[in-house]
Amino acid sequence: MKLKFRNAMNSKPRMFGVIFIMLAGGGYGTGPWFAQNLERNGANPMGFLTARFVISAVLLIAFRLARMGTKNLPNTADALKIFFLGAFGFFVSPLLYFMALHDLDSGLVVVIFYIYPALAVIFSWIIYKHKPNLVITICLFTTLTGVWLTAGQVGDGNTNGVLITFFSAITHAIYVVAAGSVTKKSDPLTMLTIALTGAAVAFSAVALIGPSSLDPEFPINTEGWLLVFAMAFLITIVATALFFAGIKRIGPGVTSMVETFEAVVTISIGVLFMSETVTAIQILGTVTVLGSIVAIGLAESRAESRNKTRPGKHQSVHSGTVLDLPIS
Repeated sequence: MKLKFRNAMNSKPRMFGVIFIMLAGGGYGTGPWFAQNLERNGANPMGFLTARFVISAVLLIAFRLARMGTKNLPNTADALKIFFLGAFGFFVSPLLYFMALHDLDSGLVVVIFYIYPALAVIFSWIIYKHKPNLVITICLFTTLTGVWLTAGQVGDGNTNGVLITFFSAITHAIYVVAAGSVTKKSDPLTMLTIALTGAAVAFSAVALIGPSSLDPEFPINTEGWLLVFAMAFLITIVATALFFAGIKRIGPGVTSMVETFEAVVTISIGVLFMSETVTAIQILGTVTVLGSIVAIGLAESRAESRNKTRPGKHQSVHSGTVLDLPIS
């Protein structure tokens, strides 16, 4: 049975790649539901994220040592780059994302957050002079339009939540652009282990010596801790393993298209299980944003195909296996 499944994966790599990315997106899309239930069990974002990343880092370190020992470790300089990348990217953006859920429905947060691919293209243009083509430029404007439509559905009292979500998207876009320069330094498992260790250290340090406004509150019962372990194992480790397996088979361009399934799952769970509502304009804004991201992914997928036949040509901001762990 196992051999048949492996043969099926090898014979249809792209189909299984899409399935893996959709499963990963489905896992990431449950993040707000976990957050809501963890807060009901006494935890705040700082508390459950600290526990989540510490548990994930410990499990990954143990798994990597069991599988690879101390082989294929990057040199000290590269390891430090990956460590601090994780300490920044997996700390600031996730914390802001889950803090925004206090003020906004999860569907609004995830759609506004999805401005980050457009921001990553803009930052790559500014920093690396990677000028986007006409299709991507049009998609940037339609993405901004979709986010504007969606954010326009937020009441005046929740402007703070919109701003927090924007800052989360900005920091994640910076992380994605920075990750492009370090992800070829080692294999994905090693990079993820080091990056998550950086995040665990960052959360732990702030929890111990940070300002009182960031004091962690951990779950107060067994149910809460079971949710934390499930979040650490299923969302952070299993979903990310599926993400890497998928991107290896279909490439980053197509992955960025299929990845939008995360937003669909988040919105669906919000409506079905979290008593959230959506308006017609919200739906229009969501379709505009996700449609633009799919178009960007299609453009990058075509660029990947051209680059394979014409080596040395310009690579897009997402080219290569970027350590782009969705944050929810």
